[in-house]
Amino acid sequence: INLLSPGDATLVCTTGVFGDRFVSIHQSFGLAPQVLPFEWGRAIDPDVLRKTLKSGPGLKAVFLQHTDTSTGVLNDVKTLAAIVRAESDALVVVDSVSGLACEPLETDAWGLDVVVTGSQKGLMNAPGLGFAAVSERAWKACDAAKLPRFNFDWRRMRKSIADRETPWTPAISIVAGQAAALQLLRAEGLEKVWARHDDLAAHARKLLKEKLGLPFYAKDPANILTGVVLPQGVDGVKLLADILREEGISIAGGQLELKGKIFRLAHMGYISKPDIDAGVDALARRLVGAKI
Repeated sequence: INLLSPGDATLVCTTGVFGDRFVSIHQSFGLAPQVLPFEWGRAIDPDVLRKTLKSGPGLKAVFLQHTDTSTGVLNDVKTLAAIVRAESDALVVVDSVSGLACEPLETDAWGLDVVVTGSQKGLMNAPGLGFAAVSERAWKACDAAKLPRFNFDWRRMRKSIADRETPWTPAISIVAGQAAALQLLRAEGLEKVWARHDDLAAHARKLLKEKLGLPFYAKDPANILTGVVLPQGVDGVKLLADILREEGISIAGGQLELKGKIFRLAHMGYISKPDIDAGVDALARRLVGAKI
């Protein structure tokens, strides 16, 4: 809403629930985005994106997901952004709610106009805060945009920040928690944070393969989580509810058409190897012997 006006042409690439949510947000504001869907579990194909851009000039913005927690997929945002820049004048808008601080992301170097994220994933805080990095090109679009906005008007926030304020009363406790989490991340160093997520993902997948032997869902996996396909006949909803009730371990299930069919073991943010070990052991106690 901060970038667009009624009638603007946009392209939304979707690789899961959260790409589809971009589409729904467009539609709720009366926009009709062009949708470029990809098979769930697979990344955006750069060649398909390039071909689509060549056939549809005049786009105001292209919307991408860095990672999608519904499928555990990672998109090559660096390559995709370069294609958008080469083939159009469109703004590059990236959902990195779960990817930021878990996977490499270079906002300026990669030519990203807007990157949005949240406090609750790689930034190691409770949910409740949203962040947006906005390029000069995107600020010009923001100032010219005509869609209705109020609470989430970036212009109001920009004006308040100059006075070290916020437009509305903020969630102080979450802000304080975020400041502490950012101190931890800065002390560790961003490259080491990325390496830690590489290591956590490798550890989780090795353990899952050894103890469960079930197929992974994503063909182009991110370091944020691992989706695992459950055997036929296993009630995934009951399985995860039992683990939470009996052992106090929360493991995410599938969303929408994947509900009950996969589980998603997270290894992002402040999650540690002992957390992963406990989760896999809880799954193994209930799934060993089950067959796909």
